[in-house]
Amino acid sequence: MNRLNAVDRCGDGATKVVILLGAAAAATSFFTLAPTLVGALMDHLRLSVREVGLISSGELAGSALGSALVLLYGRFSSTRTTLIASLALLGVSNFATAAAHDFSTIATYRVAAGLGGGVAFSVVNAAAAGSGKPARIFAAISVAQMTFGAVGFMAVPPLINATGLAGVFILLGVGSFGCAIAALFGVTPAPVHGSRLCSSLSLTPKGALLLVSLFATYLTSTAVWTYLERIAVAARLARDVIGAGLSIGMISGILGALGATALLMRDRNTDRFVIGGAAIMAISTGLLIKASAPAAYLTALFGFNGALALVTPLYQARLAAESGGDGRILVAMLAMYLGLILGPMFGAGLVVGLGYDDLIHSAAALFLGAALLALGSSRLSPQEVRL
Repeated sequence: MNRLNAVDRCGDGATKVVILLGAAAAATSFFTLAPTLVGALMDHLRLSVREVGLISSGELAGSALGSALVLLYGRFSSTRTTLIASLALLGVSNFATAAAHDFSTIATYRVAAGLGGGVAFSVVNAAAAGSGKPARIFAAISVAQMTFGAVGFMAVPPLINATGLAGVFILLGVGSFGCAIAALFGVTPAPVHGSRLCSSLSLTPKGALLLVSLFATYLTSTAVWTYLERIAVAARLARDVIGAGLSIGMISGILGALGATALLMRDRNTDRFVIGGAAIMAISTGLLIKASAPAAYLTALFGFNGALALVTPLYQARLAAESGGDGRILVAMLAMYLGLILGPMFGAGLVVGLGYDDLIHSAAALFLGAALLALGSSRLSPQEVRL
């Protein structure tokens, strides 16, 4: 089957692109808002660090399963139907979470939410990878996620104060259903992707190193991201400083994603920027040791989130260029989700066993390791990103 481009799969026009970007933001909303939501789960429902780590990992495990299903069966499923069904599942799960109060029930609903979000996000990324301009769409997805986060970190704390956690999850459910309705009228029925399984799973040595580096980046970033708010609380920072830091981090993420767009449009070899981004993440994470100083905390979040938003589209664009389409991106999605699944558990294990300082030291070292892997990948063969 010939590979379909994003316009074929999603219709045409700016409205259709907006639908995809909205679906991407909805599908990753829990992870984007994780620092605030994790803190709220601990404070309002009295859940432990280990329990919220398991909830986060459970949702991401559901997302990984959803990504795997899209990889295996995307050729046989309709983009519109799959997107509507997955967003509806996400919406129902968010509404159900609003009414839950104990660990096991919340964990069950969040796994279901992860499944819906993982399918939806993979469909969006498959459409982007199969387009003629994948790098720009990947960067636009990052901008949409970071914009959602910047608004969310300003709106969620007062919403929690007014309505509790239930209000947040009800609002997330409404957003998911809104995106599903938009997809019903704005997305055309077509196969999710056109890649054969055997070609999707083929890897070159360069591709293998890229995937390991991507996995390490997401494992480490999730371990840090999940506990950013708790790190600040442990450092006795004021609540307004914490909120400002998270919002500044999201604004930095928007700038990072826009920077990735500019790089991919003007510079055909992005290896050095991936390496540099990983190094910046290591340095920024190390600054969290001084989190009790507001300036250090704000600087750390600015550098960490900006660099993560910069390197993610670059990784995706390099893998899409190497494979020439959507199949390799779906494999990359699995690598990302594996890192996302293990990240909260890894972070929780370090925090419970050793403390926040050891989480920070370990994460900084792993980011340096990801930079070395990216450096090794860049030396295997020159790689260009074709726009």
